[in-house]
Amino acid sequence: MVGSLWGASEIVLGSFLHNLRIPFSGNLLTAIGIVLMISGHRLWPERGLLIRAGLICAALKSLSPSPVIIGPMISIFMQASLMEMALLAGRRSWGGYLLGGGLAMSWNLLFRILSTLVLYGSPVIDLYQQLVTFLFSQTGWQFTSYWAPILVLGGLFFVFGLVAGVMGLLVSRAATKNVQAWRAPALGAVRPPAIPQVPRSGKWHFLRPLGFLVLLSLGLYSVRSMPLLVSTGLLLVFLLLVRFHDPSLIRRFFRKKGFWVGLSAMVVLSGLMLGKPQPGSPISPEGLRIGWEMCMRALYVITGFGILSRELRNPQLVKWFESRHMEPFLSAVRIAFQTTPLLIGTIPGKTAWNKPGRVLTDMVRSMEYSLDYMRSRKQAFRQVFIITGAKGSGKTTLAEKTVALLKQKDLSVKGILAPEWLENGQRAGYWVKDAGSGEKMLLCRRKGTKTASEPGPFHFFADALAFGQKALLDMETGSGTDPQTEARTHTHRQEVTVVDELGPFELQGQCWAAAMDSLPRDTGPMLWVVRESLIDEVIQRWPAVSHRIYPAATTSADSLAADIIRGMKT
Repeated sequence: MVGSLWGASEIVLGSFLHNLRIPFSGNLLTAIGIVLMISGHRLWPERGLLIRAGLICAALKSLSPSPVIIGPMISIFMQASLMEMALLAGRRSWGGYLLGGGLAMSWNLLFRILSTLVLYGSPVIDLYQQLVTFLFSQTGWQFTSYWAPILVLGGLFFVFGLVAGVMGLLVSRAATKNVQAWRAPALGAVRPPAIPQVPRSGKWHFLRPLGFLVLLSLGLYSVRSMPLLVSTGLLLVFLLLVRFHDPSLIRRFFRKKGFWVGLSAMVVLSGLMLGKPQPGSPISPEGLRIGWEMCMRALYVITGFGILSRELRNPQLVKWFESRHMEPFLSAVRIAFQTTPLLIGTIPGKTAWNKPGRVLTDMVRSMEYSLDYMRSRKQAFRQVFIITGAKGSGKTTLAEKTVALLKQKDLSVKGILAPEWLENGQRAGYWVKDAGSGEKMLLCRRKGTKTASEPGPFHFFADALAFGQKALLDMETGSGTDPQTEARTHTHRQEVTVVDELGPFELQGQCWAAAMDSLPRDTGPMLWVVRESLIDEVIQRWPAVSHRIYPAATTSADSLAADIIRGMKT
């Protein structure tokens, strides 16, 4: 809950502050994160809560449209870890919360220093020292060492973190007052807002990010070890490879005018401050070379880590993590992903930010109610395997082959399949096929004209719909029992339930919607066929603790059946 609310504030407020170009927006977001961490911990004072919340929030950063997410993910986790360590040292006292706020905010400065070193390399230290020396000579200020300006700045960051800690304590206290009079947000009634979608298609293999890491390492080595023209040519080749792999990353990269201004300033400052200038000119050729080397290093690091950030979004990576026994963490992340869009919808828009204290207090007050909603999300189908793809991509064919393989392994299968009914080589309708027995009936056929009762292109047969519902609920034909009662009283064994397909009709409450609502949530693994454009709506309608997506065009029945069998054993 804490991680999801923290992530929702990062997404909403991050975009809000970025669009307004408010300075120090990263520090403001950290202050809000400190308030939410303190409030959440005072509500649920559990050891390790904030570290887990940091992991959840860091995972939610993959929703960010930014091409580079590794840095923000590391910062969020470190801020949560520093807050947790401060609470352990301060034994959950006010002093511990304030110390944690100061340390979490100070991490922003430390991370900026470390990332600058990674970005530009060791020459940036020489440039910093020369700039400090120039500042001393122009102002007459005297410091004992080059560390003094950094320590002064670090003190300011720590004080800002203390202020955020005080705000967290005050907000958490205010949130506990008049709770009964406060109206809880109806999360179930909130329409999820549009958020950046994580790509579902595409293959992932560990060799691809590993290959870019090798190229990145070789490129960084070439900057300092090869002639300037050679290293510049290698940089252009690397950027072309990145352009071929992910054109959108390069486009976003070259649109950042501020970044290019900063690189230009770096070259100019290096020419002025580093190396020996030529007679009659304040610019040093050696300094310009060093500045250009720092710029090349920055280009390598930013584009390389941008590619690695993209690789973290690939859903195929989830399968690798699941094979490493990380299902508990992944299940928590899935619930957070399902709930965060709704939490985003409850956060007030920009017109309400003239009262930030009131908004933060309401966000904290919503934690308990949102936690109840999250617990209701746990009352969901346990494991769902989704076959998706475009029309004609072979979704039903893949489902039929997978069912056949499962039966060969002596596994119990129930549910429905919807193969095409062809007439003169043309699709004229669909069958509904009992996935267990193989018996089938004609479900629908194409009609000449649309009618008010059936606006779609097909006419559905009532007896076939009843047949499909009985097959899906695994009821005895002709039992005469109410479907919901039958579903509740049926003894469920470990079996695979197939639903082909869940589409617009089901989302409107028709066809198999009633049967889906009646299925017990503790049933075994489920195999769904869903159009790619409807996956989010279907998961919203029938949530799953764990769901995995398989493009029909690139998935084999053998691998899908193996994943289902492996899932039945966990």
